[in-house]
Amino acid sequence: MTNRDSAESFKKKIKSKEFIIYLIVGVIVTLVNWLTYTLLFTIWQNSNWRLANFIAIFTSILVAYFLNRNYVFQSKANIFPEIIYFFASRLVISAIFEHGVMELMINVLNFNPVLHVFQFDFPIIKVIGSVFVIIGNYIVGKFLIFSEDKYFVKRQSKISQK
Repeated sequence: MTNRDSAESFKKKIKSKEFIIYLIVGVIVTLVNWLTYTLLFTIWQNSNWRLANFIAIFTSILVAYFLNRNYVFQSKANIFPEIIYFFASRLVISAIFEHGVMELMINVLNFNPVLHVFQFDFPIIKVIGSVFVIIGNYIVGKFLIFSEDKYFVKRQSKISQK
């Protein structure tokens, strides 16, 4: 495959209905995460960013599962174990790329630029982490969780048949 073929293939994927819907769902889920975080962070008067972030991540994963299952990948698989693998993968990705980036920037590097929007303080580093989370989540969702092959689901069904 040449670079030109690769570029054409990439262009087709970006224009695909699935990818466009994924981007729309991603924006919704990201807004749920950011709004939940910002609201809790403000209510708790900037005193507990870790708990606010964990609740925001959990809430956004729950919203993401149902939107991805129903609108992006249109999965017909049994909700269990699919939701368990979805939550586990998203928690790992979010812990590394979102929470990890925030922990590193805030506590190790003492760097936390904040954007003041409508009387709310919003950390810019959360945006940076979110970009990596969106990319990681798409790859895991597409190829592991909602894949036609469903490696995890096949493995689970083999175990249950024994």
